[in-house]
Amino acid sequence: MHITIWLSIATFVTTLYWPQLLNTNGMLSCALVIFIFLCWPRWRYLTVIPLTALYFSSFVYMTFLGGSVALVNPNSIAQNKYLLNNNNHKSSVNFISDALDVQDNNITVHIKSLINTKNSGYFIARITAFNDQACHYCPLIEMRWFRPSLQVQAGQTHQFKVKLKALQGNANPSGFDRQKWRYSQHIAYIANIKQHLNVLDSQISSRAQLYQKVLQVTDSMSQQGALIALIFADKSLMSVTDKNTIKELGIAHLFAISGLHIGLLFIFSFVIFNSLLKRVLPGRLLGWCSWRLVNGLGFFVCVGYGYISGFSLPTQRALLMLFLGVLMLSSKRKVSLLDLLVLCFWLMLLFDPLAILSSSLWLSFVAMSSILIFMWIMHRTDKVNTQELPWWKILLQNTTTFVKSLILLQLVLTLFMLPIQLVNFSAISFFSLVINLIAIPLFSWFIIPLTLLGSLILVVIEPVGVLLLQFSNYLLDTFLHYASGFTVGYVSLSDLTISLILSTALFILLLLFLFLLTRFFILKKIALNIIVVTFISFIILRMTEFIWDENNTWQVEVFDVGQGLAVLVKSEGEVLLYDTGPSYSSHYAVADSTILPYLNARGIAELDYLFVSHSDNDHAGGVFAIQDKLTIKNTYVGEAALMNSEQRENGSTSRKFKQCLAGQSFNLGKLTLKVLSPSKIGKNNNNNSCVINISDGYNSVLLTGDISKAVEQRLVSKNEASKKSNLKADILIAPHHGSKTSSSLAFIKQVQPKWVVFSAGYKNRWHFPILSVVERYQLLNVGQLTTANTGFIRFNVENQHIDVKTYREDLAAYWYHRHLAF
Repeated sequence: MHITIWLSIATFVTTLYWPQLLNTNGMLSCALVIFIFLCWPRWRYLTVIPLTALYFSSFVYMTFLGGSVALVNPNSIAQNKYLLNNNNHKSSVNFISDALDVQDNNITVHIKSLINTKNSGYFIARITAFNDQACHYCPLIEMRWFRPSLQVQAGQTHQFKVKLKALQGNANPSGFDRQKWRYSQHIAYIANIKQHLNVLDSQISSRAQLYQKVLQVTDSMSQQGALIALIFADKSLMSVTDKNTIKELGIAHLFAISGLHIGLLFIFSFVIFNSLLKRVLPGRLLGWCSWRLVNGLGFFVCVGYGYISGFSLPTQRALLMLFLGVLMLSSKRKVSLLDLLVLCFWLMLLFDPLAILSSSLWLSFVAMSSILIFMWIMHRTDKVNTQELPWWKILLQNTTTFVKSLILLQLVLTLFMLPIQLVNFSAISFFSLVINLIAIPLFSWFIIPLTLLGSLILVVIEPVGVLLLQFSNYLLDTFLHYASGFTVGYVSLSDLTISLILSTALFILLLLFLFLLTRFFILKKIALNIIVVTFISFIILRMTEFIWDENNTWQVEVFDVGQGLAVLVKSEGEVLLYDTGPSYSSHYAVADSTILPYLNARGIAELDYLFVSHSDNDHAGGVFAIQDKLTIKNTYVGEAALMNSEQRENGSTSRKFKQCLAGQSFNLGKLTLKVLSPSKIGKNNNNNSCVINISDGYNSVLLTGDISKAVEQRLVSKNEASKKSNLKADILIAPHHGSKTSSSLAFIKQVQPKWVVFSAGYKNRWHFPILSVVERYQLLNVGQLTTANTGFIRFNVENQHIDVKTYREDLAAYWYHRHLAF
């Protein structure tokens, strides 16, 4: 049984690296392998491997493809996969996938999200009917409503007319993988609401009623967003500043309702109920029921908290794990703690296989494992006889035990969660251990209980509930005020640094393991020496490879920023960024989640050049975010006067932008940069774009911004008159994202590109790149790449050879980076 569970878990983990899910042939092959293993008694336990693979693929198809009871069966599932892979939507039996090419669809949805004035145009819902056909196996859907005509609320059922599109998130290395995260939350489609048709059920859930009540009474409180996050797991009202503060303090886990929250609440409830029952009902009266009753009461408190927080998937997994832990502990069966943890992890994956895509699974599991280890230790030390000791010694002993346990719990949590934090967040807070020693007891014993109790009492005695929430708000305000000074301990680390830290940690663990083995086996010193030499050689080779790549290759990297542009060029350790992608509010730029995390992962804290083609938001939206986080030696823009004016209005104290003009020349490592346009600044923003040719003497890239055919013609005429090859480039970043106003045939012939890149958003409203433009490049046999399809694109140029890698096909070619409808 142990081997079977371990093999099943290993199979689930491998799904993170599958290039695609099982198709019809794969499912039949699995069925055949299962039959063979069942007929082979000695290897029958291996049946779990194909069985798990088959279960995982079937679960994903059932969750994402959608269908009614009549449509969802093994044959239709297999047919869906075959048809969808061949882009034959019209003949597909899957009615949600059919609707992707239809402009208008009528859907009936049950609202899941809690709605306030700040997020009323964005919420999650579950489809119950699609174009008047009942939907029994439908995924969650992300609803977007521009200028909503009414405010919906959780628990209601509404009918909308929508434009449906498959979920396709920006795909970049190191940045937040939103598509993977949405899949882990069972969200597979996006619906842009065109019209609200009807209200089928206006009754909101009791959870939503409590939410509205808490919103009303906390409206004037400074930490309203934090209080709402702690009660309902809704962070939409938290300010960007507060979110950054809790992240940099290393306490973000205290504001995410998952394993740690549930575990801490259980410990709090257990201590309270245990103390009360010992005083009200002595152990001799309860007998065998005492331990079990306290566990059961604590568990039901956590279930109630789970309901208030919306039974999110991380909460469900944490409750499942807690239930198994409580069941085993209450039964007092002799079971290995390792076996219990492995069983919990396996059942969590069986309950929700898509959880394997979420970092919250690992965070919840590690946190809950730490809590269970803590409970185990506390249970074993709970049998100390203190009846003959004086009261003050008992108090002192209990206090000492509590402090030791608290420190032990925090050390275990920090140690276990450190690798996950490094891998997922590429950062570490040096003060997180000290801060959490204060924050965990403060939150688990005071803030969270007071907040929950206050929100519940609001329904019965409002003044008391308000008073408790105000006290909780005061504690939060005071803590964040004094703790905010410790954010200086937050340090971002590059991928190379993280890999070296984790490799060293693994090496130390291996050495400790070998030293332990020497107590039972005789190991020669030469074996230890070989291991040490191997590790040191690995580090030297890794560093040598990194230095070689830096000195001998130069790279052009195009970010997937949606409808916009951002290009990074690197040579011999020097870096140029051309354009910064769009921003969608004064608080959020795409650069924050794509460009900056990638630069941090590569250890880049300084830009030698920042070029902004022109002032349009899709090219210049992330400028101020970049300036705030990085040191920039030289900044040039196509519209300096306009950008400097915007900078003054923004209140930025950064250095002024310099005007980019034709004739300027710069050096970037071994590369030469030549500015080809603009010669003068006109009224047309697009035609003011800074056009740059970057070359090593053999290969080159042409960055064009949003120039039109008129500018293209001037560049062609100037190039022909001078009889130079300034326009010639192997890599062309398509003018204006592939608009019909650009990419003239004469221009393409002058450039003679081997590759053209269209940086455009998925299903953008301008339909870039335009079909006629695509056909024009096809006519001249130019290789074409579109960021909406490929994600991030990397060109490695070495020894006059260009190697092309894309995120979805090469760098992270996994099934969850391609929607099932493609």
